[in-house]
This record gives sequence, structure tokens and C-alpha cells, in this order.
Amino acid sequence: MWRSRHFPSYDIIRMLDTVPMTPTLAMLPSTPGTRLLIELASYAEDLSEAGEALELAFEAGPGSSCWLPLTNAAVVAYMRAFGRSDARGDLAAHIELPEDLHETHAMIRDYRNRSVAHSQSGLSMSLALAHLGTDGRVATVRAMTVRHALPAHTATRVADAVERIEAMLAERIQTLSDALAAEFREVSAHTVAAWTSPIIEHRLAEQFSGRSRRGSRPQFTMYWETEDISPADAETPHE
Repeated sequence: MWRSRHFPSYDIIRMLDTVPMTPTLAMLPSTPGTRLLIELASYAEDLSEAGEALELAFEAGPGSSCWLPLTNAAVVAYMRAFGRSDARGDLAAHIELPEDLHETHAMIRDYRNRSVAHSQSGLSMSLALAHLGTDGRVATVRAMTVRHALPAHTATRVADAVERIEAMLAERIQTLSDALAAEFREVSAHTVAAWTSPIIEHRLAEQFSGRSRRGSRPQFTMYWETEDISPADAETPHE
């Protein structure tokens, strides 16, 4: 007989520590500057995800079955940075796109809206087809869809846009980080010790849900998989 062991062995733990995260790492308090840095870091993660997806796509090659899903993933991640949500604004409010990227940006937006997020583009064609018998009459019927992925030349344009905007954003993040360091450098250790930490939750993978929302205080949930072990393994001490 097999049983399931949970990692961790509890359903949920919420840590609400009011001490620095580690002896050498603390979360800055909420101020306009720190909230802006958090927002910029979030955009940077989106662009990094887009860049990584494109890198994998080019490694696989345009003829690979991975090309379409990877380039689509890159387009979604890129446009996520330029869409407003309840949790943050639009990256365009913080950096000005170079004029020579306007056309590429509009192309990415249209491709995402018409082909990736919604199905209303001429780049996809679905057909109802009939296989004919020797007598010229319908024998069987089948459905078929033809889709056109991003051409390699177009994907190169997207990769160039991602790389350039990432560099602009990194410079903005570094400038703001330096300013915040100067602002908080004279804060006493006693005050720093009272700064709060992020809320970290642990749940089982079976509890995973896509309905969570970010709040004003940083919060993150870890979902843990389960592993089936035999009774003999369960009795073996773990080092």
C-alpha cells in the first residue's frame, strides 16, 4: 500500500514576521518611491520572460513545433507590461518608446490582440473539408485549421524591441534604486528592525487557483507537489 507525503506537511502557514527577512536583507517600507520601484521591477520581469521565450524560440528554430507557442508567449509577456490592471499601470507611463519602435510596438499589440489573445485574425483559417470517393461524392468529413506564426524576421524585430526597452527600464530602475539607497541609508538599525517582511503562504498543489490578486503589501504563495512513498521509505530516516 502507498500513501502520500506532503511537502510541507501542513496545509498552510502564514508568516507575518516584523523583523528583517534575513540578517542582511530587509524589505523597504511602503513609500511612493518604493512602490514605484516595485512596479518597475514587475515590468522588468515581464520583459525578461518575453526575452527568454524568444531566445528559446530561436534555439528551436522557425520550423520547430515550439516556434508558435514560444513566440506567442513572448508577445503576451511583452504586452503584459503595456496593459493596465488593478495592480499596476502601464509601462509607457514610465518610459518613452523610441520613435523607431512605434511601428514594431503597434504590430506586436495588434498581433497579440487579434491572433494570440483572441481569434479574429486572417492569420488563422479553419475549414470544413470533405474527402471524396471515387464516384466524386462525399465519403468523409474532417475539420482543419491552418495558422501562420510570426515570421523569423518579425520575431527578430520583437526581440530587438524587448532588448532595447529592457535596457531603458534597467537604467530607470538603477537610478531609482540609488536614490532610495541614499534616502534610507541614515535610517537607524532600530527602525530597520521594525520593518515588515512579505507575507509568504504555503499551500498544497491541489489548492492552486488562478483567482488570487495582489494586494498593497507584497504577498507570495508557494504551491507544493506531493510525492507517493512506500511504507519502507517512510520508515527510513532522512538526513
